[in-house]
Amino acid sequence: MKDKKFPVREKHLSRLKNQIKNGDTLDNMRDNIASDPLLAFAILNEANRNIRNKNNDITSPLHAAAIVGINGIVRLLPNFAPYYLDPKQTSPHLSAFLSEVQTSYEAASIAKLWVSKKQPSGSDDIFWITLFRDTAKWLLWLYAYPTMTRINQRLKKGEAASHVELSELGCRIDEITARLFILWHTPHRIVEGFYSKNVPNSSELQTLAHLAHDIDQLPNLTENKRLTILINNPLIFSYCANKVAHEAHLTGWDSKHLPFLYRVVAASMHCYLSEITYTAHIATVQSARHYNIGGKAPLAQQLLNPDLYLRYAPKPKTPNCPVSSLKKALNKHSLFDTKQKANMALKAITKSIPSLKHCIIFKHANHKTLPLYQSGYEINKVKMVKWNTHSSVFSKLSQQATAVHFSNKTLESAQVSLPYGADKILEKNSQLVLLSTQVTQKETVIFWIETSAAFNQKDYTTLKKIVSAISHRAA
Repeated sequence: MKDKKFPVREKHLSRLKNQIKNGDTLDNMRDNIASDPLLAFAILNEANRNIRNKNNDITSPLHAAAIVGINGIVRLLPNFAPYYLDPKQTSPHLSAFLSEVQTSYEAASIAKLWVSKKQPSGSDDIFWITLFRDTAKWLLWLYAYPTMTRINQRLKKGEAASHVELSELGCRIDEITARLFILWHTPHRIVEGFYSKNVPNSSELQTLAHLAHDIDQLPNLTENKRLTILINNPLIFSYCANKVAHEAHLTGWDSKHLPFLYRVVAASMHCYLSEITYTAHIATVQSARHYNIGGKAPLAQQLLNPDLYLRYAPKPKTPNCPVSSLKKALNKHSLFDTKQKANMALKAITKSIPSLKHCIIFKHANHKTLPLYQSGYEINKVKMVKWNTHSSVFSKLSQQATAVHFSNKTLESAQVSLPYGADKILEKNSQLVLLSTQVTQKETVIFWIETSAAFNQKDYTTLKKIVSAISHRAA
């Protein structure tokens, strides 16, 4: 990794070369240098390599450019590899690289806004420190895309990051980062963010979070000297902001881990938890405005209009699957009665069975069969059928979950087994499907489905899903 070139967007690199060729001043180059993270990072490292007094650590790339000078920037040009952004043909590894850079910008924006509430003078420094914290991870996504993809997939499944990284890379990504920072001559202030003396361990994080346990009150103050040192070091904001940005991208803003991190920051700033959450959200909106570089949709999109930051027309919404809509509706609560479930099931059936002609849904309870809903039949004809007369078919349906399919000759011969008068409502060349399921301990629902064409396997599978969704076993 240490021998790999830093990828820089082609338009930024070309503009820089033209500015040098035309004899522009460093002041005119400032915006271009700051606009590309790895261009700024390389200049920052070069300045740090040249300074003699390491106590005067440099964290601002613009300050670093002034130290390096035009000649120093020229010497760095061979270390850059230009890349092009084509929205139609962006390669997966380049998209992943840009996505990681954007996440770092979001983390840096969050950290900067948090610090500005406590130590306004150090907010710019903490922005650059947080932004460059994951530089090695950016390059890993670019140059080791398959490995990083496997790591990310395992993290989404809930595996511990330490275990996954060790098994896939042989060491932690933080260890790789710290080693590369030394080889790149990265400012010590950025490297310090990985030292245990500056980062709280899991036990200390728990203690800090507990100080802000009551979200409606100001956090308690700590008397622990170690914790006092940690919360007065702005690097804790860099650490937490980095965790927040990655967690929000990995599992969303509703992640159960985010409130824990917010409480740690609330304890460090001694302010209400709501203020920390609000500030983090505002920071991501600011980042979306200034640093939306095309890798992926920014975090702010989850908070605002879903289409606000898309650079392409949103795809038309596809209609919801009737079966999925039914299951989603049933999952809202467990208080639906048999009649309500039958009504929802009828709507799903009429939308999902193309060959459906007629449908009746019955409730069987206390040895009586009662039509609840019907579709396609004349109501008077349905009422004329003696549904409670003896029927061997309905008797079986009411006693256990059953599915029966009658077609052509089998339907003609089976009509005598149906309730008296049921044959009168059937049309010629129709097929009849009967299903039943227990909805409550004492109530069974029976489905009468008449179709105009062959009832195929897909229709049967769909109908079975609908019946299963309202069954007593699914509740």
